[in-house]
Amino acid sequence: MIEDLNTAVLVTDGPARAEALRLMVDAARTARMCLNCLGYPDLAWSAAEVAAGAAAALDDPLAKAAVAWDRCGALLHQASLGEALVVADAALRDLEPLATVRRPMAQAVSLRGALHLRCAVAHARASQGPDAWARIAAALEDADRLGPAFYDVDSQTVFGRGTVAVHAAEVGVEVDQPDTGLNSVPDVDIPAVPSRERRTHYAIDEARALRRMGRAASAVTKLRAAAADAPHYVFGDPMARATVADLARTGVPSQASALSYLVRGMELVR
Repeated sequence: MIEDLNTAVLVTDGPARAEALRLMVDAARTARMCLNCLGYPDLAWSAAEVAAGAAAALDDPLAKAAVAWDRCGALLHQASLGEALVVADAALRDLEPLATVRRPMAQAVSLRGALHLRCAVAHARASQGPDAWARIAAALEDADRLGPAFYDVDSQTVFGRGTVAVHAAEVGVEVDQPDTGLNSVPDVDIPAVPSRERRTHYAIDEARALRRMGRAASAVTKLRAAAADAPHYVFGDPMARATVADLARTGVPSQASALSYLVRGMELVR
């Protein structure tokens, strides 16, 4: 499909070329998402670069912002925190005129919020707590503007209030403020988030936060429930595995059976 679209870009002009570029962005972004889920980060990065090239040629701030969100995810995976911030902030500057008009497009506000969440994680992993929380606050403001039922599935970011809560939980653990992370988004409905990956990610970070807060039994319970819903994701997640290994070392007598199930599922004891 990419080859055919590339040919179309080369042999057409005007609206037809723009449509081919837009389709190339969508196809490459979908390829990136699938490759990432299948565990091929290098190929996912290549797909993101194809999308970035097409978005740049299209010169559409919304397309460029969506691709920047993809690239930031890959950069965070590579621990390239500074570069992730540079990419996100460049896209945010391009988005600003679209997101600050009297009646902005929902996609512009959503992509702005999603990029702030990427930045929040980058700041948190760099131990820059105040900057991370400022980004969470900015993202929550955008989510509140869009309404409690809004989730941006079309842009693949699934941005909405629940997704802000997911990222806030991770930020709280990273900057050692777990209680703040779990309480940053009031009255949030995590089960309503239309993404099993996001819901499971939240459960893992909620368990990590509870462990930090000295509530080991609750942490085990959360991970056991998450594993029942998405076993392969939980058993393979590095943060979940590290948390279970830590809990197994210290022991949780009241949740021995559930903890044993997690240890076996993760094959932490051979």
